Amino acid sequence: MKKWIYLAAVVCFVAIIAACGTSGGTSEAGGVIDTDASAAEVVVKAKSWEFEQAEYKIKQGEAINLKLESTDGVHGIQVTKTDITIPNNKSKTISLKAGEYTIVCNVPCGTGHTKMQAKLIVE
Repeated sequence: MKKWIYLAAVVCFVAIIAACGTSGGTSEAGGVIDTDASAAEVVVKAKSWEFEQAEYKIKQGEAINLKLESTDGVHGIQVTKTDITIPNNKSKTISLKAGEYTIVCNVPCGTGHTKMQAKLIVE
């Protein structure tokens, strides 16, 4: 019996350690870059379980300051296929490769949370 408990504890410990690991870099799609004062700003406004716009467009490889503004409640965003996450009312300077990404709310904010999505199109 003690062997099984010990084995279960070791397996749990290994699983926790594995879950904490990261690649240590950005994804191939691009990601967060050093702050660029000349970067254009794109503001994503979150309110009442939706984003103000259904679609945002930016240029490939261009540094932009992606800013999240929450007009009600607490929200955060994540850009799919990247390691970009932006907390409530903060911003990050990013650059992405061409493609279509999805901006999702990554903070459980209520009943409409799962429907909070917008497209980020990089041309």
